Amino acid sequence: MSHTMLPQIAPCFVSHNMALGGAQTAVLRYIETLPDWVRDRTTLYCQSDDTPLLDRAVENGFTCGEITRVAPNDPSAWFLSYGNLEGLPERPTSLVLHSWDEAGWRYFSKAYAGYRGMTVAGVSQKVMNRYADWIRDNDHVDGGILPPPVTEFCMAKGDYDPHGRIVVGWMGRPLEDKGLMTLPYLLAENPRIVVRAWTGAETAGLDYTLRVQGEAMEAVMKLARKLGVEDRLDLRPLDFNALSYRHRLDGCHVLLGNSRKEGFLLTAAEALSCGIPVVVTKTCGIADFIKNGQNGYLIDWNDNPRRLAKVAHRAVLKAAKLDAVKCLASVEQLSLGSGYAGAYRPVLAGLTHTGLQHADARVTIGVRIHEGADVSYLDDAINSVATQTYRKFRTMLLVDGSWSFAEKLAERYDLPLICSGLEADIEHCSWLHREALKQCDTEFYKPLDYDDQMLPNYLERAVQTLDQKNVDVYGCLLNTMEEGEITPRLHWPNKPLDTMFTGNSDDNMLPHSSVTMRTRIALKAGNYQERAVGLGADDYHLWYRIFQAGGEFFRDDEVRNVVYRVHDRNSLVVRRERFGHSNKRKQLLAGAAAAGIAAMPLAAQVEDQGDREALVAVSPSVDRVDPPHS
Repeated sequence: MSHTMLPQIAPCFVSHNMALGGAQTAVLRYIETLPDWVRDRTTLYCQSDDTPLLDRAVENGFTCGEITRVAPNDPSAWFLSYGNLEGLPERPTSLVLHSWDEAGWRYFSKAYAGYRGMTVAGVSQKVMNRYADWIRDNDHVDGGILPPPVTEFCMAKGDYDPHGRIVVGWMGRPLEDKGLMTLPYLLAENPRIVVRAWTGAETAGLDYTLRVQGEAMEAVMKLARKLGVEDRLDLRPLDFNALSYRHRLDGCHVLLGNSRKEGFLLTAAEALSCGIPVVVTKTCGIADFIKNGQNGYLIDWNDNPRRLAKVAHRAVLKAAKLDAVKCLASVEQLSLGSGYAGAYRPVLAGLTHTGLQHADARVTIGVRIHEGADVSYLDDAINSVATQTYRKFRTMLLVDGSWSFAEKLAERYDLPLICSGLEADIEHCSWLHREALKQCDTEFYKPLDYDDQMLPNYLERAVQTLDQKNVDVYGCLLNTMEEGEITPRLHWPNKPLDTMFTGNSDDNMLPHSSVTMRTRIALKAGNYQERAVGLGADDYHLWYRIFQAGGEFFRDDEVRNVVYRVHDRNSLVVRRERFGHSNKRKQLLAGAAAAGIAAMPLAAQVEDQGDREALVAVSPSVDRVDPPHS
């Protein structure tokens, strides 16, 4: 359910087909890597009816927002992997390149001829080097390196016996460029070697490919019979589970990846993640992860399969003895269950236009929600953050409620967390923003509640105004969304900004939802109240203290760049229930006194009180603190 006037973030992964192969596997795994709120909005558009890989993945639990074979009209961004743009509506477009051989070059240069300004990433540095001139000449943006993640992180290496069998794993399409014809010659080099080859001729839908692969299978079997090694060539048909590889690799001592050129070589990465050393050609992208003598060996490609087999044989004998733990450690940052999100999710977020954390941030956005609120409202608030045209920001999640509720949300959005750890109460909301400001290390702080949305150019305009006018607090006018209707919020604020600094919160003319402020002036003034004490009074206390501390304000009356949503559980409704509608100053003072707070405390008093009454905050590197009674 959506409650928004904004375009929804809707990444669209477009795959040429889902038959079988590294690029198609990577698409599914990239989607698996996305935070839940993004994956729920992701459409997988498959441009083929040949989808055994996709079908098997769905059987094994793969999900996303929608899977379709019909070009969707609504996504806000295209993320392509061997995709075809023809017939798709024009959108911000990102592209991941998977190969750097000549066939890949011919395909990409033809398929995307005439397109400019795309964000382009590659699965390895080799791929990016190959396309560097193409990216520059077409005014594309370098999106970085995005290797596909591995799904396993385990120990599956067979026990090594110096006098026993050596099981060499091999996976790939049956093609000469994949090194297929090397396998019988490798077996002929050493009677101790057994090759477990996961391959097969029925791994593509195109008639030409099926014919070529069938001919290659006949040729390799003929050679194996001629060399007398057929009994040690264990050929197995490729299965279609893109999310699990261990069953193929269990008991292997070495994985051989002897292709002519590979953009990455996912099978080798999977082997390492199972503790199995690899022997790969230097022309594979995974070579950047290989250190000779630690997790495998690099060899040179040779067009002569007999010579390639001799080189591979020497490397296999050495690799079989390597430490499985070092193999595992070498690809920790490629593992979905370990370090991949930290290493590569920022690149993926940039490609899908869903980033909530950006480098060189100047603004921290604190997004607040209380337990009991409809989480779909928070989805929409987060969506409005991701759609900002100004990208130098980071985001943190502020939750009033239990840890179990808060931690699930933090995982859903992949955000650092500040949590009250208490039963939700409207009086806690001020403290959450107060604690976020205390932890803020950026130049500006932007509060955003779950029932607010920023229009896409809000931050861009706010930061530009703060810089150009050298003011300390920026605000703007509001739109209201109520019962699905969007209207300008005309009844408030309805007076000039300079009329509000009377010390009376009834005169507040600055919507909290619209504010971006300089962090230093808010801290100097005393930050937010420890507890909310009235219908917007705690916000006004901060504005008034900033004014007293010499801060300068600007309200941008030319735009309504924030949507304030009125619904049955939003803050305004709850505050009215608690604090009423009275405009009498004495009721404000009474409410402040009830909360144990002076109505207009000095900054030092507020800070002292904050030390005494702090609740509990957490970030990924901070231990929990037991909260006092509310």
